Amino acid sequence: MRKLVCLALAATLLMTGAALAAPGYDLPVVPNPGDVTVRLAVTDHPGIEDWDTNEFVKWWEEQTNINFEFELIPLEGRVEKLSLILASGSYPDAFMSVGLSDALMTRYGVSEGMFRPLNDLIEEYGVGIKKVFESYPGSEGLITQLDGSIYSLPTVNECYHCTVPDKFWINKAWLNNLGLSTPTTTDELYDTLVAFRDNDANGNGDPSDEIPLTGTYIDGWASTPDMFIMSAFTFYPLYLDVRQTTGQLAFGLYVEDGTVTAPFFKPETKDGLKYIAKLYEEGLIYPGTFTQNLNTLTALAEGGQVGASPSGYIMFAEMGGEKYREFEALTPITGPNGYRSQNSYPHDSVGGHYFFISADSKVAAEAFRAADLLYDFEASMRAYYGVKGVDWDEPDAGAVGINGLPALYKILTPWQETKPQNQHVVQMSSTYRDAAFRLGEPSDPNIDLYAPEGLETLLYKVSSEQYKPYTSDEKIIPPLKFTDEEVSAMSVIKTELSSAIREGMTAFMTGERDVDKEFDGWVAELQSRGFDTLVGYYQSAYDAQYK
Repeated sequence: MRKLVCLALAATLLMTGAALAAPGYDLPVVPNPGDVTVRLAVTDHPGIEDWDTNEFVKWWEEQTNINFEFELIPLEGRVEKLSLILASGSYPDAFMSVGLSDALMTRYGVSEGMFRPLNDLIEEYGVGIKKVFESYPGSEGLITQLDGSIYSLPTVNECYHCTVPDKFWINKAWLNNLGLSTPTTTDELYDTLVAFRDNDANGNGDPSDEIPLTGTYIDGWASTPDMFIMSAFTFYPLYLDVRQTTGQLAFGLYVEDGTVTAPFFKPETKDGLKYIAKLYEEGLIYPGTFTQNLNTLTALAEGGQVGASPSGYIMFAEMGGEKYREFEALTPITGPNGYRSQNSYPHDSVGGHYFFISADSKVAAEAFRAADLLYDFEASMRAYYGVKGVDWDEPDAGAVGINGLPALYKILTPWQETKPQNQHVVQMSSTYRDAAFRLGEPSDPNIDLYAPEGLETLLYKVSSEQYKPYTSDEKIIPPLKFTDEEVSAMSVIKTELSSAIREGMTAFMTGERDVDKEFDGWVAELQSRGFDTLVGYYQSAYDAQYK
C-alpha cells in the first residue's frame, strides 16, 4: 500500500473558494479533507510516473476530500495478479481499471458475492452514470449481470471511426495513371485490379511488379481483404485474423430477425468465395496476403507496389509520406445482386469493468461517488490529457472541432503513454469520452487531411460520408453474459472451431478447396464440431437479455 496525502492543498482550495467540478455533483464527497480514506487497487502503467504525486489524482482528491491509498498491480500479467488478490481474501475497498474479465466478474462478483452491488448507490448518488444510461440506451442492460445486479462502472470511449474500421484503400495515383474511374461494383473492382496488374500502373517501366490487392491476416487492424469484398455479397461480420479465436467475430455470428446466425448458412457466401478465388487464381490478390505481417505489407506499399489494401486507416504506409498520400478510401461496393453492406461495431463505446467495490468495504458510498465524478467533462479531460492550462485549455474563440461543430477544448501538450509522465493517468480510469468529446478537438477547416495532424479529420470524414450509411447496427450481437459453466463449455467448442473456420475459408479463397463441391460438406463438418451448439448458447443468452 502507498498513501497519498494532499490535505494542505485541498484545504487551501476550500478556503479560497476554488470552483469544484460540474454542476449536479454534490461535492465535496466528505466535509473535511482526509476524513475518509479509500484503499484503491490500480494498474501501475509504465506511462504513469507516480500515483502518489500524479496531478490528476491530486485534483481528484481536492474535489472529493477523499484520501486515496493505492495498491499497485503491474500492467504485465495484471489479470493473474488480480486473480491472486481476489483469491487471497484480503483486498482493498475498490478496484479501478485492473483488467477484470467478464469471466472473473461472473465468478467473484455474481457467484461468490465478493463485489458490492451498486444498484442502490446508482439510484441514490448516481449523476455521471445516469448520464451514461441516458446517452447510450441499452447501456444499463449491458452492465447488468444475470442476477439483475450491477457490480461495476464502465468507461465511455466512443471512437467514431472505430465503429466502422473495415475500410478499404485504393491507390488513386494508379487510377489516375491509367485513366480509370473509382470502382463501385464487384465487376468494376475486378476490371480495375486487372488493369493494375497488366498496365504498369505505378509507372516505373516494369509492368510485372504491381500487386493489385493485398492485406494481412497476421496483424494490422481490419486488414483482411475478404471482409470488404464479401460485404458486397452478404452480411459478413467474420474476422479471419489469426488473433481472433474466441469472440463472436471469429465465428461470424450476427442477429437476423431475432435469430442468431452466421454467413456460412447463406448461399451468397459461396458466390463471394468464388469471386475471391477468381481474384486469387488470376494473381489479383497477392499470395503473401495470408502469411505476411504488417511490416512486410508496409515495405511493399512503400516500394510502390500496392494498388489496394484494407485497413482501419492507411497504416501500411508512412503517415504523411508520398505513398501514404496515394491512397483514398473506397466506398463499399455493390455485388452482382445489388447488395452492399458495411460491418460495424456499435456496442464498443460503453464497457469494461473499470470500477468496482469490495462487498465488505466500509466506505462504499464514498468510493462510488468518487468514481461517479470521473464521468464529468473536466474529470475526463484531466484523467486523459492532464492539467488544465498546461496540457489542455478552453478552445480559442471560433475554433472548430473535427466534426465541424464548435471545439470543446484545445490541446497544449501532445498526448502520449510511452514515456513516464505525472500529469494524467493514461487510460487507467473511467472516463466519459463520447463521440462529441473525441471529435471536439480543434481542427483547422483547411487542414491537410493527409498530414499526420489531419488523421482524425480524415477518418471522421470517410467514416461519416462513405461507410456509416451502409451499416446495419441492428444485426450486430450486443455483449452477452454467460455463466461459468457456459463459458467453459463454449471454450472447448471455440477451440475446435476457430482454426477450422480460418483454415477452411482460406482454402476456399485460395482455390485449395472447391466451393461448389466442398463448401456444404465443410459447413456440415463445422456443425458436427459444435457450431450449432455454440449458436444455441448465443441464442439463449440473447433471448434472455434482449427479448
